[in-house]
Amino acid sequence: MTAKQPIARRRRRRNPQTPDRRAKAQAMPDCRALLDDAVQGIIIHRNFKPLYVNKAFAALFSYKGPEEIMGLPLLRPLVPDDAWPRLESEYDDLMRGAKHHVIGRARGVRKDGNEIWLAVTARVIAWPESKNGEKGTSKALMLTAFDITKQVDVEHTLLKSEQRLRAVLEILPYPIFIARRLDGQVLFVNRKSCLLFQQSAGQLLRGRLFDWFVDDADRENFLKLLESVSDLRDIEMKMKTGQGRIFTAEIAAITVDYGGAPAVLVALNDISHRKEMEAELFRQASTDALTGVSNRRYFQNQAEQELRRARRFARDMSVMMIDIDHFKPINDTYGHAAGDAVIQGVVKRSLEALRQSDSLGRVGGEEFAVLLPETAASAAFDVAERLRKHIEGRPIIAENHAVPCTVSIGIAQLSAQDGSIEDLLHRSDIALYEAKNSGRNRVMMAPPLERKDVVVE
Repeated sequence: MTAKQPIARRRRRRNPQTPDRRAKAQAMPDCRALLDDAVQGIIIHRNFKPLYVNKAFAALFSYKGPEEIMGLPLLRPLVPDDAWPRLESEYDDLMRGAKHHVIGRARGVRKDGNEIWLAVTARVIAWPESKNGEKGTSKALMLTAFDITKQVDVEHTLLKSEQRLRAVLEILPYPIFIARRLDGQVLFVNRKSCLLFQQSAGQLLRGRLFDWFVDDADRENFLKLLESVSDLRDIEMKMKTGQGRIFTAEIAAITVDYGGAPAVLVALNDISHRKEMEAELFRQASTDALTGVSNRRYFQNQAEQELRRARRFARDMSVMMIDIDHFKPINDTYGHAAGDAVIQGVVKRSLEALRQSDSLGRVGGEEFAVLLPETAASAAFDVAERLRKHIEGRPIIAENHAVPCTVSIGIAQLSAQDGSIEDLLHRSDIALYEAKNSGRNRVMMAPPLERKDVVVE
């Protein structure tokens, strides 16, 4: 058998899709359309060269459309000169992993030269690109922005007088309250605060700011931050209403004098729904819909990180490729619904047999991969044998049928010659097909790489 044969056979099994599965794939949301039609401005760039701009972002900066910004060689015209060094520093920190994300405020320059204030969030994402005709991904920076110019203007106005402060705060469309710094006694609440905390103004004014925090640690951190800086922005903490509902609050706070005493003005935003949506989008992007385990892309990202860690600290690492034996006859005999149930059953039993430190991902129709950190080949073989026997031990109940099921497994241990996780998975894939050609329902080890096997490009 040549190395090309097993790869070809594997692709033939992955490509066929039943109408049901195609319908499920078509039902998934169009993420590009979500970005295009998003209310917030979104731009993706690499080294400040735009890769994607949505309509809302172009409108924020008074451009006719995204294509005008995409035509800029760099994003320099959108940024005030004095803000550029900080922007470059934050970009470097994000791209090298020193920061996971940046949330804050920034100034921008519209096409007509006027400055605006923006609430921005920046994080690193994987963005598609093509090199030498091959598609792949590389890191880019995604920035989302809201125009908060009016909000900033209001904040400046609020500090001029308490009378105007109360009037403006009352009509603002988000919850705001003022509390005494000494003991947290609430001194002022607007109508939106009453709606959020589900209490009357009288009830809230008899309480203290500290009563609304869920965790004591959050309360202490909030107070410490106020002691060190007088202006807090976009702090996320858990809070609770008068009826006990817990929500995630995005908090901005500033120290003020109110009634002749030091106080803190706090603006809240209930972002629980946004957090749920973000979690759901992440789940959809990283999870296989049928089985609930990692999908191929997320598994490979995890595996690449583990490979780098193993190299850095000179640790062992192995991977397994698992294929369900005779899966097509199962589909043909019992139907595709039963085939899906068998896949789910194999995943359930695999998770029961694997260790807590192992990671399972679905990488093909009936093909799975397992990442085994801190694991040499001999220990990986023991894990694979335990998993194989656990699956073989009893039939899987699928659509009221008891379906006998076995798996073939290929194992490869990380070697110095493996250039990437794809190399390691490829070697375990070859061992998998060796197991299938040797009779199936068995575990095969990939032989260690020798220096002559490595092709240096």
